[in-house]
Amino acid sequence: MGSQYAMFEAIHGSAPRMVREGRAQYADPSSMIRAGAMMLEHIGFTDLAARLHKALDVCGQYERRIAITGRDTGCTTREFGDYVIETVADPTLDERWAAYVGAN
Repeated sequence: MGSQYAMFEAIHGSAPRMVREGRAQYADPSSMIRAGAMMLEHIGFTDLAARLHKALDVCGQYERRIAITGRDTGCTTREFGDYVIETVADPTLDERWAAYVGAN
């Protein structure tokens, strides 16, 4: 859409079926958070966006200290969000991320 306008959207939507089934608290927020990181990049907060992208990688792909399953067998949306926020705030995030992706 160019450099002036943009649209950021979670790929999977807002999980209306999970809401109907009473499982809203187990919806995976990763796509919404990733869209937020893309928006931050677009409006010029590139450092914060990079930290958010890295935190999502660490939490969702590599470390997986807690896991979203979409059911009560996994963590809640809030628990995963707290994990991501804690990871964004970690002063060693760049090193943690680099160790997982093999970057120097």
